[in-house]
Amino acid sequence: MLRNHPQRDVLEKELQQRFFPPLPCPCRIGHFMLTLNSHSRADELAQLQQLAASQGKLLSESDTDLELQWPNLWLRWEKHTEFSTYSFVEPGNNAGFGPIEQLLPSADFFDRLPGQLFRVVQLQLVDAPRFEQEPDGQFAKAHCISSLLAGNKARIWTDFRKHPEGGGRVLLWDYGLTASARARLVQQLFDLGNYRKLSLLGWPLTRHTLHELQALEQQLLHITERIEQQQDSDEKLLRELCQLTAQSERLTAASSARLEASSAYYQLTLDRLKSLREQSIDGLMSLQDFSERRLTPAFRTAQSLQSRQRSLLERLGRSTELLRTRINVQLERQNTNLLASMEQRARQQLALQRTVERVSVVAISYYAVQLLDKLLVSLSSFLPWLPLKVAQCLSVPLVIGVVALLLARLHRKTRTPQ
Repeated sequence: MLRNHPQRDVLEKELQQRFFPPLPCPCRIGHFMLTLNSHSRADELAQLQQLAASQGKLLSESDTDLELQWPNLWLRWEKHTEFSTYSFVEPGNNAGFGPIEQLLPSADFFDRLPGQLFRVVQLQLVDAPRFEQEPDGQFAKAHCISSLLAGNKARIWTDFRKHPEGGGRVLLWDYGLTASARARLVQQLFDLGNYRKLSLLGWPLTRHTLHELQALEQQLLHITERIEQQQDSDEKLLRELCQLTAQSERLTAASSARLEASSAYYQLTLDRLKSLREQSIDGLMSLQDFSERRLTPAFRTAQSLQSRQRSLLERLGRSTELLRTRINVQLERQNTNLLASMEQRARQQLALQRTVERVSVVAISYYAVQLLDKLLVSLSSFLPWLPLKVAQCLSVPLVIGVVALLLARLHRKTRTPQ
């Protein structure tokens, strides 16, 4: 029997998650987006597990969605990487936009949940009216956005503004979508809005980082000019370059994660826009127009920032390498001069040693001759026939020759490599 892959069931479960359930028409949906960190995830899970248990449902740590029911209201919860969404659906409501608190099971529902409220939107899904007219007073005319979606089977109205009830408004006209198609469209619209706003989360950081980056670039320019003009010592310049590199690395590390996330959310926004199959309407701004008008410049600015950060680090590396090369050349020159000086001293010591050796030959020979002379005198007392004067005369060159020969052999032994 074939063995199952350890991740088979987990991945199949993952593929079945995050499917919005079929939506009736009409209905009103309150969509809440909360940002959370890793520490607050456990608190959220505990609260939702308690809420699910009260309705006889089980929520595990690996689950990424949950559906809960109340009278005339149901909740769709979804867990994402750094945020969670809570979508409250009220079927049969086509009375228009009202206080968003009416869509909550209780006024204090979010009081027990961790996280920070990042986005609130109220979506009204209704059958397309027989005589289509622009919604009167529900949206700001100067900022109104409308287009056809899902192959011209739906039309959206919104203005991306915060209204008195505390959130945005979206009106969706249905031209005959199925319940599942409505659910997919609504989920795509919610994802589009969430990803679009998350992609702008890095914009304040981008502006702040740009100011710091410009200051670091000016410092590098000043140091480079001093390197060229040799105004300060190389050691001082190298210390400043190392400090500037550390500051640049810190700035890059502090912003790279958020900027990369913003870039990913930007690409997800474009994917969601493509999946909507939007058709623009003459005289009105579309979702595509609005998103590109605001998101694309922010995305390009973030890309430019990351490119400048990489360029700064590369220039710092080249400047540091240039300065180190110059320092190494100076050290090599100093070492060459030091070796030449040591060689000269060695030659002087060798000359002095040879002079001392010559003197030592004379001294050793002198003492050896004296000893040999006393030896000959002593021998002459026992050997009267010994020619003392001749032996004394021959002892001087003989001793000098022997001493010189011994020193020469000693020098040959010390110079021969082992």
